[in-house]
Amino acid sequence: MKTAYRHLLIVLFFIGNLFVCVAQPSQSDELPIFDLSKNYGVEKIKLQDLADIEYVPLETSDDILLSGYACLSAVSDKYILTYEPQRGDIYLFDRHTGKLVSHFNHRGGSGQEYAVIQNGVLLDEDAGEIYVCAQYIQVYSLTGEYKRTLKISGFKTDMKIINFDANSLLVYEDVIVDPYVKAKTKDKPYYFVSKKDGSTISTLNICLPKRYSKTIIQTNGNMYRPLKYYYSENYYYGKNILIMDISSDTLYLLSQSKNLKPILSRTPSVHDSDPRTIWMPNLMTDNYLLFGKLTLDFTKTGSKIPTYMYNFKTGEAKEVSIIDTEYDSRGRGGWTPPVGIAIEKNYAAGWIEASDMIEAKNKGRLLGNGNEVAKNLTEDDNQVVRILKFK
Repeated sequence: MKTAYRHLLIVLFFIGNLFVCVAQPSQSDELPIFDLSKNYGVEKIKLQDLADIEYVPLETSDDILLSGYACLSAVSDKYILTYEPQRGDIYLFDRHTGKLVSHFNHRGGSGQEYAVIQNGVLLDEDAGEIYVCAQYIQVYSLTGEYKRTLKISGFKTDMKIINFDANSLLVYEDVIVDPYVKAKTKDKPYYFVSKKDGSTISTLNICLPKRYSKTIIQTNGNMYRPLKYYYSENYYYGKNILIMDISSDTLYLLSQSKNLKPILSRTPSVHDSDPRTIWMPNLMTDNYLLFGKLTLDFTKTGSKIPTYMYNFKTGEAKEVSIIDTEYDSRGRGGWTPPVGIAIEKNYAAGWIEASDMIEAKNKGRLLGNGNEVAKNLTEDDNQVVRILKFK
């Protein structure tokens, strides 16, 4: 009997290990399915018919000059957060007036400083904190006073850090393409870490046994270099997070209660083609989802990325070409919203160059408060933040 019991335990041990990572079910019997292989035809839609427009000009002076590499990170009820990845400047502007609230630069080599900002800058308005994601995560007050360092284990450039709730950040680890350590790629790449000390709180229950990368390695003898498609797989939907992972056939919405809800599935499967045909999020509103389709063929460049619209209420699916009538005078379409910007749901935001606004004003194309803002601009002014409120 003891031998039989021992054998049973061994069998159960191996069965348990076989199911350590089980792919998330597509729930295709319950979820709506989007067919990426179907030819939907292209419908032209004006961006200005989808959203109301607001412009916020950012203060410009000799001490407040943004480069062409400046990143827009967050638009909250009170603030607009921007940063310079290479220079290390952090700028916080007033959301309504565009006036500077604070500016700091702690680039350096001490324990309270950072080098190149590799993984973005996050705003926690409620706590009055800014998270600078460089080699480690340095936490500062809104005016730049050092508060603490989060030394996340294994912090590297292929991590994505997302502000989640009052207590935690959501970390996403991409596929490791370095041939020497690629075996360390995780099949559960999403997990929560503490905002207090960087310790791991829990792992998100998305298991991806087969993972694909938007980066490949080109080798030349002992030398190698990465080739990469740049886009985000995760999208802020207010305080919730949309997860459209390259290696999954299911689109998830992660709520503040950490409930992971599948909301859409795709066919054909990402696993069924080589090179892989993937989907990537552009915009989610209460009414519809915009996303792109891309074939990861690194032998081709410059291919057009089609945009699809899925209506949550009607189930209607179509391919769209979104025309920005303020800045696309030829009606060619192709507008896609900047991703990775923390903003309340049903909103999007992006940069508009001052010179482009002035030209659009002169041609009578601006909407919202555009003309009022543009009449006070010069071509050397900082970029203007255009905020879109989707209907």
